[in-house]
Formats: sequence, structure tokens, C-alpha cells
Amino acid sequence: MHREFDLELDLTGLDSPMPMLKTKEALDQLQVGQVILVKTTAIGSEQNIRNLINNQPVTLRSFNKQNGVFHFVIEKAPALTA
Repeated sequence: MHREFDLELDLTGLDSPMPMLKTKEALDQLQVGQVILVKTTAIGSEQNIRNLINNQPVTLRSFNKQNGVFHFVIEKAPALTA
């Protein structure tokens, strides 16, 4: 797991879909290669953020759940060109 992050988003306590929306906003601002740690407690966030990851130029570096908090470590990847 990454120990250093370019950005850490503590979205604990927010209801779905706010964690996913705020994660997308943050990812849009990152440069390629930057890493973000997202923390959320919203039950629907695990699937919502996984769906977001599958539709963005990003890589999920790690995921775990500790004491009811989901931790996503996401790296911005280069955009795919057609």
C-alpha cells in the first residue's frame, strides 16, 4: 500500500452518491501519475467508486476496509486515445 499520497480525501460521514461525486471531481484535477487516498463510510460507495474507477483513466492500487471505513488508493493513468 502507498504510504505517500498526493491527495487524501476524507469523505467519511457523507451519504451516497456524494463520496463518488467528490472522488470524480478530485480525479479530474489530478495529473497523470498522482495518487489519491479516498476514505468513505457510505455503504454504496464501494460499488459506486469501483464503477467510477472502471470508467476513468485510473488504476486502483489498493482497496481495504478497516473499522467500517473503505480505503481506496487510486492512481491517475494516462487517458486512452482512440
